[in-house]
Amino acid sequence: MYRSNLNAKDKGGAIAAVVAIHAALLFALLNMSGRVDFPGAQNVMRVFDIDALKPPPPLPPARQRARPKEKEGGAAPPNIKSEATPVLAPKPQVVVPPIPQIAVTETPRQGAAPTQGAAPVPGPGTGAGGVGTGTGSGAGGNGPGGGGGGVAYPPRLLTPTLRGRDFDQGLLRSWPRGGDVFVGLRVERNGTVSECKIFRSSGFGPIDSEVCNLAHLRFRFRPALDRNGQPVASWFGYRQAAL
Repeated sequence: MYRSNLNAKDKGGAIAAVVAIHAALLFALLNMSGRVDFPGAQNVMRVFDIDALKPPPPLPPARQRARPKEKEGGAAPPNIKSEATPVLAPKPQVVVPPIPQIAVTETPRQGAAPTQGAAPVPGPGTGAGGVGTGTGSGAGGNGPGGGGGGVAYPPRLLTPTLRGRDFDQGLLRSWPRGGDVFVGLRVERNGTVSECKIFRSSGFGPIDSEVCNLAHLRFRFRPALDRNGQPVASWFGYRQAAL
């Protein structure tokens, strides 16, 4: 700090002098010859673009507390699949006309007419057996039958004989032991069987009928020939052994 030696009168004069100097400077500035032009109102207004404010960056997602892992569930059951109903053509039914059963006897050449007929051996019967004295069409007979020149060559079987596989399994199980079947087959001139007669039964009627039925369906013959070599109808003896 310093201390001035001026008295109060001297201080007032100094202050008055300073004020006078400032007043003179202000007056000089106001009366200067220079002119200051103020810009017009239109110059003051200007067009300028304002950039759009960018949105603030998104806040970071709040961390969620991790949930405890749940136990995995079981798999769903499989879907039901639709399958089309198969269409099957019905099997054709082959109807074989039944062969009428012939009343037979276990003892040939005895009893009623069903046991009579052609025998596989020559004899005095009335059928078409070998050479005999009957009235049928046997070879060399003297009866009034229609034998013509007789049978010079008997018929011969061309197809295989009947086997176990040709019969139904139920019939095979019912076949009596030793029940051979003896039948007489009428062979026409075309080699087919037109008639079947049972000379000896197996003892079971369905088996006898089946033998005749299969003979009609499966047997084919070389027909019998007369002395002129012409085919003629004749009888053929067939024995079906028990199977």
